[in-house]
Amino acid sequence: MKGNKKVLALSILVLLLAVTFTTYAMYRSSAEGDGSVDAAAWVVKIKSEDIDEANFDFDAGDITWTSLTGYNDTIAPGSEGYIEIPVDADGSEVDVILTATLDVTHLPAGMTATVQGGNSQTINYSATAGAMETKVRINISWSGAESDTDEKDGTDLAVSDTTLSLPVTLTAKQSLVNHAS
Repeated sequence: MKGNKKVLALSILVLLLAVTFTTYAMYRSSAEGDGSVDAAAWVVKIKSEDIDEANFDFDAGDITWTSLTGYNDTIAPGSEGYIEIPVDADGSEVDVILTATLDVTHLPAGMTATVQGGNSQTINYSATAGAMETKVRINISWSGAESDTDEKDGTDLAVSDTTLSLPVTLTAKQSLVNHAS
């Protein structure tokens, strides 16, 4: 009888385990799947060249002079003008922040160069062709026309017959604005 009780207890235990695992299996399921997300396009060009490789050199002929006081395509105190650097971000699928940095250390006393509208501007995303094109405008001014007309001075002699240099660095980065809906 003792053996029958053990067999009966073992049978009940096996039956309970079978019922428990069968019930657990009935409420358990799984599935697999794949997902994908497209990354935004990034296209920024300077004069039709990718900004990573662009080298945009300009000279006096590329500058629009509003006042030119020198002769033979030269500048002198009193000259004013601007240069516009074309930037094309069409094809980008994000807002683009442009930052322009000027190295004015090589300019003579009285000459200034500034980025119109500040050193940073944002090109807002648009799917419309041409809507993400802009120009970075650099204004150039050399003061002193009225006070520097009588005689040569140290500033005139220091820059006479030299080519002035104005290095410009344009940096483009994506705007990290959350556009999720």
